[in-house]
This record gives sequence, C-alpha cells and structure tokens, in this order.
Amino acid sequence: MKNNSILSFHPLCYLLLLVITSSIYSVINQSTGHAVDVTTIIDGEIPFIKEFVVPYLLWYPYIYGLLIYYCFVDRKHYFVALGSLVSGKLICFLVYCLWQSTVPRPEVVGNDIFAHLMRIVYSHDQPVNCLPSIHVLTTFIMMIVVHKRKEHHKWEYISVTTLGTLIILSTLFTKQHAVLDALAGILLACGVYAAVQYMFQSLSAFQTNHYAARQMKK
Repeated sequence: MKNNSILSFHPLCYLLLLVITSSIYSVINQSTGHAVDVTTIIDGEIPFIKEFVVPYLLWYPYIYGLLIYYCFVDRKHYFVALGSLVSGKLICFLVYCLWQSTVPRPEVVGNDIFAHLMRIVYSHDQPVNCLPSIHVLTTFIMMIVVHKRKEHHKWEYISVTTLGTLIILSTLFTKQHAVLDALAGILLACGVYAAVQYMFQSLSAFQTNHYAARQMKK
C-alpha cells in the first residue's frame, strides 16, 4: 500500500522539467537593443487596465495547479500537457534568441495595490521577447486539455476556459503583449499540442503492438 502511494506521486517529479525550462527565461530575458516593435493599430485601441494584473498573475497557480490536478485525475492528459508546455517554451526561447520583439509600456500611475503589482511585474520582466507570448501559449494548451475533457466535465471546462480567457486578455490589457504575440502563442499551442499528442499516441500504439507481438512469439 505504501509503495502504491509513492508511485502515485512519482509523476509529479516530471514537473521539474517545466521548472528547469522556465528558469532559462531569466537568462535570455535581456534586451539586445535591436528588438522589433510588434504592436499594430489594433493594439493602440486596446486600453491599459492595471486591474488586469490580477488574472495575469493568476497564470502561475493556473498552470501548475491544473498540472497537479491532472496528474491524479487524468494521467494521459497530464503528460501530453506537460510535454506540450515544455516543447512550446523551448521553441519560444529559440525564437527569442534569433529574433527579439518588444511592446512599449505605458507609465503606471497611482499608489493602489493594482499599480503596485503592475510595477512589480514590469520590474521583473524586461519589455522584450514578446512574440510568441508564453503566457498565452501555456494558457491555451491547458484550455485545449479541458476542451478534450468537456463532455464529462462541464463545469471544469467552463471555469478553466473562463479563467484562461481572462489570463489571455490580461496580457493585452497590461500591455505585456501585443495582439500578434497572442495570436502566435495560440497557433504555437495548437501545433505543439497536436505534435506531442500524436507522439504519445504513436508510442502507445507501438508499445501495445510490440507487447502483443512478443506474447504471440512466446
């Protein structure tokens, strides 16, 4: 019984891959002085709303909380989601190293809690390496997961999708990202999720067929 309990927690160790991958960002989050402004006319029409810093920061418990949850309730989607997140972030890092983008930031006024949090976000994250948006990429990957499960988990789908939508919108209203960043993040999320899912399905089919073949041979 004790061994089974330990084994049930073992897959959580793979979350370290995401933590290690995320730490790479702090190394490459430096301005080279040649960043390209990716804002468009549409971005000029989107207001800066500092209160959206709340859903922006909820991204952290959103991603890790859902991964831990799926680790225990849906192991298959847990591994596909984790593989997609790590792969997607590595692709983003490659893009950032080869082509740096930027989004101009507004002046944050006021001394309320939202302004204070907004200044903290700005001070810890340089206004570069914006396209594709990692916030949007990772959030949309989790939204794909709940979409796959929505037939039997309606309220999970509604709640996770609602919060995920707010997080994606927050990247625009906090001026951390531009519309093109968000669109690129969504497209990349769809691509890496499809690729990782196909890889896991192919591996599973191979293992099943290989095991069956060995049994027949015996």
